Formats: sequence, structure tokens, C-alpha cells
Amino acid sequence: MANVDFTFEGYLDMKNRIIDLDMKNRITELREEKGLSMRKLSESLKEKGLSLSTDSLSKYERGVRNPKIENWEKLAEFFKVPVEYVQGAGWSQDDVVEVLLFVIANRYHGFFDGPFYVEVDNGKVFKYGFDKVDLDGVDPKDLPGYKEKMKEYLKQQVTIDENEKGRKVTHSDDYLQDDYYDDYFDELVGVYAPNDEVVRQSLIDEIDNTTIDLASVLGELLPDDEIRKIETAYIEFDFEDKLLEELHSRNETFFAFKKILVDNIKSLSDYAFLASIGEGWGMQPSPEYVIAKRLSDELQEKKFDSKMASFKVDPYKASKKNIDAMSVTSNDHELLFEIVAYLLDENKELKKRVDQLENKLPK
Repeated sequence: MANVDFTFEGYLDMKNRIIDLDMKNRITELREEKGLSMRKLSESLKEKGLSLSTDSLSKYERGVRNPKIENWEKLAEFFKVPVEYVQGAGWSQDDVVEVLLFVIANRYHGFFDGPFYVEVDNGKVFKYGFDKVDLDGVDPKDLPGYKEKMKEYLKQQVTIDENEKGRKVTHSDDYLQDDYYDDYFDELVGVYAPNDEVVRQSLIDEIDNTTIDLASVLGELLPDDEIRKIETAYIEFDFEDKLLEELHSRNETFFAFKKILVDNIKSLSDYAFLASIGEGWGMQPSPEYVIAKRLSDELQEKKFDSKMASFKVDPYKASKKNIDAMSVTSNDHELLFEIVAYLLDENKELKKRVDQLENKLPK
């Protein structure tokens, strides 16, 4: 695993990058994507009923002044993106492209830290980042199953007698005892488990830090020759920091590959999705995992569409191909295909009858 800067300065650097990611508006990025100068953008907006001088646009882009909400809405309408996206919420296209290029260029490497401190292992993106290890700053109540685990723990610690607030509670009445823990839960935790390390650690141990093989997903969403071009372009960078520096520079090579990615991955043009990507602190999935999951879903949808297209061309041939790919005996292959072929024949006959009935209906 690559060295991670765990100093306070390293933490601030990481936090500032995330803050920059969230707070910087994207007017410049969207303007340049359309190939517009500031003057041309001003003229184009005026044609749409929004009079903004180049001076005002310059101040907006630099963050010196924020547009009024109606101007945000007009800008979003002009660029065909959600207001939240143009304001800087979530991740930009460029941010996501940087991560994807980084994963492609490193897909055969072991553990390393990606552009935004995500954990990646041979192209597999982890659901939770470094925060998952100790969850500093995370309220234990945000952990899945915390309340249930704590109730179980408190039952072992608390002795209920007639002098306590739960006078009505008896050890034999589980329902009322549960009611007692619901009523005085926070107070009991404070008294009997102020640090709740036992419960906290048991929950952390149970959290499944799953991964998505993002490199493989990209390999199926992009043409092979384009994958090779990306690897070749960045193979000269032997050190992670030099590769990151190159990706951050947003040079001609970066934008050439950005076009390839945007042309082949439709999720990169879903600005509402991009604006919704969170920071990934605490028990929230890492942004990179959210991106990987979305691309994985897109790949599955693409495979489904491809199968449906083949069924429309020749349902018998497509069915046989899919059945033959199943891990069953040859006899089972034949039996399954006979059943499917029978159903297809019935469907064809039913469609024929429906067509005949439709022809008899008055026009």
C-alpha cells in the first residue's frame, strides 16, 4: 500500500481538496466545454434573456461574487445542467474522468491511494475509505445496527429493580423491558457504556468493506484500443505523485481521453448524478465507490440491451446461446431449449391470433 500522509497537514490537504471539489462553481468548466469565450457566453446568455456583462461573469467564475438564484437558474438552463451542478455540488466531469484515468493506468498495481485518497487494489475500488478503520468523528448512532447492539449490551449491564424509573418493568416481561430501553436509551448508554467501545468495535468488525472491480467495468465499457492508448499515455509515470500531477494539469492528453470516456460512458453526462455524489465521510460509501457502482449498473444495462437486441433478431438462436452457456449437463441443455422453444412457438401463435383479431376490428 502506498504511503499515506497521516500528519495534520496531510489531513488538511485532503480536506481542502474535498472542500474545493464541493464549493468551486463550474461556470468556467461548462463555458470551456462549449468552446465559448466569456464575451461569447455573455452574448449567448443575452439572446436567452439573461443580461450579464463579462465583468459579472468573471466575478462569478472567480467566486468573487455569487449570482442571484434567478441567475443561477438561467445559467443552469443555458448549460442544460441542474442548478446544484453549476453551483459546484458533487463531482465535476473532470474530477470523475481523473479517477477513471487513474484506475485504468494502475489497473495491474496493488494497493495504492487514488486521486482523492480512495483505496484501490488491482483496479478494485473499496466501498469505505480510511475513515472506516477507526471512524474518527463518526457518531456511533450512525453505525448500522447500533441501537439493537447497544440494547443487547445494556441488558447485560443493567439491573432493573423497584427503585429505578422502570418500576413497571419485570425481568420476565421482555416487551416492557424493551419499552424501558427505548424510553431511557440515551441515559442508560451514558451511565453504563459512556465510551461504548465494545459495541462500537463489534459493529465496525461486521461492516462489509466490499469492492467493485472498476478496472474490469471500464474494460467492458470502453473499446480495447482506447484502453491501450490510455495505458500507453501514462505508462511513463513510474511514481504515483507524477501521474497525479499530470492528471491534475488537465492538459491536451487529458481532454482527448475525456472525450473518449464521455462518448462511451453515458453516466458521465448525467449531471444530476454527478451533483449528487457525496464526500464519503464516516459510514457513507466513498465517492469512487458510488461512481464505480453507477458504471457497473450501466454495464449491466448495456449487456441486457444487447441480449434483448439479439432476442429480437432471432429469439431461438439467442435462447440456445444463453442456455448453452449455463453450467448444466448437455441433457439439461436440450430439455431447457425444448421448453423455451415450445414457449416461443406458443407466443408466436398467440401474436398471430391477436393480429387477426385486430384486422377484424372496424377501422
